[in-house]
Amino acid sequence: MTAPGQEHNHFGGSERAPITLLTTLHLLSGPPESSTINCTLSYDPNDPYVIRLELLIAEDMRVTWVVGRDLLYAGTEGLSGDGDFKVWPSRGGYHHSTLYLQLKRPNSVATFATNLRAVRHWLQDTYTLVPHGTESALLDWAALAQSLLPPA
Repeated sequence: MTAPGQEHNHFGGSERAPITLLTTLHLLSGPPESSTINCTLSYDPNDPYVIRLELLIAEDMRVTWVVGRDLLYAGTEGLSGDGDFKVWPSRGGYHHSTLYLQLKRPNSVATFATNLRAVRHWLQDTYTLVPHGTESALLDWAALAQSLLPPA
C-alpha cells in the first residue's frame, strides 16, 4: 500500500518530490563582473545516490554536474573527491561558513566558494528523506539490469 501523496515509481520505490537548494557560487579566479553564479542543487529520491548541481552561466546557458551525494556530504567535513570534482570546507571547519567546489575540465579549472552551513543543512534534509544506506531499496535492480541488456 502506498502512503497518501506518494506514487509507486518504475524503479520500485515511492515517488517522492525532489528537493532543491538555490545558492550562489563565487568564482574565485574570475573577473568581478562574472564572479557570481546562481546554482541549484537538486536531490531526487528516485535517483538516490546523486546530487545535481545546475549552474546558471547565462540567461540561456546552464551547466549541470552530477556528483555523489556521499561525496558532497564528506566534502562538508574535509577534502573529498578526485578527478573532475573536489569539495572541501574552509580550514576552520564547520564553524567557518565557506565550502569550496572545484570543477575541472580537460583545459580549465574553476574553483567556487559558497555557504557551507546552507549546503550542509540541505544535505541533512536529503538524508532525512532517504537515509544513508537505504538508497538501494528505492531501485528495482531487475528493471535496471533489463534496461542495460541489448534489445532482443
